[in-house]
Amino acid sequence: MLPLPPPPALPAPARAEEVAAAERAFAADAARRGTPAAFVSAFAEDGLVFTPRAENARARYGAKPEDGSRLAWAPAFVEVAASGDFAISTGPWSWRAKGATAPSAAGHFLSLWVRRGGRWQVQLDLGVSHPAQAEAPLVLRTHGPGAPGPGPEAAWRTFDAAAAGDLRAALEGAGAADLRLYREGRPVSPGNLAAGAAAEGGPAAWEPQGRMVAASRDLAVRWGVRTRGPARATGLQVWRRDGGAWRLAMDVALPWP
Repeated sequence: MLPLPPPPALPAPARAEEVAAAERAFAADAARRGTPAAFVSAFAEDGLVFTPRAENARARYGAKPEDGSRLAWAPAFVEVAASGDFAISTGPWSWRAKGATAPSAAGHFLSLWVRRGGRWQVQLDLGVSHPAQAEAPLVLRTHGPGAPGPGPEAAWRTFDAAAAGDLRAALEGAGAADLRLYREGRPVSPGNLAAGAAAEGGPAAWEPQGRMVAASRDLAVRWGVRTRGPARATGLQVWRRDGGAWRLAMDVALPWP
């Protein structure tokens, strides 16, 4: 996907509570009608879901029959750009088969929401599986107004150059204080890079596939293919501009079969 052009006019600033409410409404709809119908309704027409490769969400879920299973989730952290058109939501999920009394799978989701025509829609969505985690209080963050600064491209080039030598060093050098790593089998813990540091060492190459940047240029998402030796994975990163510098807020690796 190519970078999207900025909207002709910035929408009114939106609060993080609005996105959290939209996320909870999405989850409630899935509980009532099932995952396929709820996803088709909540996603933007060009929205993508990573499974692990990118697919059009409406096409994938529009062709998926309702099987009685239930996917449940709730936001634990929401961050909204100052332009009010772009937001990140993440939190725990669980899955229960039809007729089951308890979930049989759990993990974390990460979603990009965009505001179009006065309505919040899901633009990108993915999840990783890991043992169930204790619920955490919801954290809401909205960027304040200000003149848009430079985009994240220079920060991306610096990160990729560092990762070509050692991915762990790149993560440590660019990571925000609350950096979240999304890896299969590993709980998501803000700022806890050390817990999985050993698994992140070694060189990594990045093949870009798409990017989206908030109109206010304070939040950005990019995705592509991360190669580490013979292993390939879909990579997705969330970057934020804070204090004038771009920092890596979230880093995802979804291994290819």
